[in-house]
Amino acid sequence: MSNPSTTVSTRPPLGCAAVMMQVLRGELRERELPFTHQREAIAQILFESTRHLSADDVAAALRQRGEHAGKATVYRTLALLVELGLATEHDFDEGFKRYETQVGAAQHDHLICTECGRVSTFHHPELDRVLAEVATENGFETITRQVKVFGTCSESAACRDAQRAYREAGPTS
Repeated sequence: MSNPSTTVSTRPPLGCAAVMMQVLRGELRERELPFTHQREAIAQILFESTRHLSADDVAAALRQRGEHAGKATVYRTLALLVELGLATEHDFDEGFKRYETQVGAAQHDHLICTECGRVSTFHHPELDRVLAEVATENGFETITRQVKVFGTCSESAACRDAQRAYREAGPTS
């Protein structure tokens, strides 16, 4: 039986980072804000990423590339990218925010592993339908939505051990 859920690729489309960088340059020019080397380096890291990055992840990637930007600059640049509609900010209840490139208006949801922190994206058309139906039944007009599913993935031994322990403990109420 086929699974109606489809995985949404987190890899930016080929050439996407270059296009996003051009859009960023235009948006900054329009607002009369400088296109600094630090902003470019931070944006490049986010635009090329296949993951949901924290500010610390961006700072570490900058260091790996031999670049330097203070943490405040990283936070301000990420906030600017969100404000410009080029990035999306996510709160996965980890005590910090994560960011991903915003390409178009594609809607997807997140599976968050509470053991290793892995974040996976997915899209399920039936979930879209049910949420739209619930909103309509309640006279609610949805502007945006976010579904976050917390649990454990099967990517590492620790995660598999946690899954086994949860199953053995049985349901909790």
